[in-house]
Amino acid sequence: MRSKLATLFLATMAAGSCIFAAAGPASASDTQVGKRKWISSESGWQRSGVFVEPGDLVRVAHVGGRWTVDHRSFPYVSSRGYPWHIDREIFQGCKILNRHTYGTLIGRINGHVFKVGGATTFRVREEGFLQLRINDGDGCLGDNDGAVRVKVSIIDEG
Repeated sequence: MRSKLATLFLATMAAGSCIFAAAGPASASDTQVGKRKWISSESGWQRSGVFVEPGDLVRVAHVGGRWTVDHRSFPYVSSRGYPWHIDREIFQGCKILNRHTYGTLIGRINGHVFKVGGATTFRVREEGFLQLRINDGDGCLGDNDGAVRVKVSIIDEG
């Protein structure tokens, strides 16, 4: 009986060490799995659920959904935003990033705001939560509709 218990104990320990070995650091393919998140056109800055650190290489990509900055007057678009000929028809007092069209997906880490659009890859300069939103100011969100789904991946940890 004692030898059976010893054998069972050793087998359990060996299995446990295999589990611990498999639970080591993430490989490059693991870090590319990413986190998927819906970003609403009706809300301001929204957390992506991803905390980034200096040196991280991050990819944000549109994977689905559509939104509009005015459901009564303008079509639904992807996170790339409106083409310039439609953008010119929209009241120009609500953009967060004026050099990009309405409806474009934009990002922010702390105070640094940047264009994401359909997809972007960037190297992080400072730690913080990645936040995302539509390029439309807080006071103009009332007529918006829809949401886009994004995938956020840390491709390389710095």
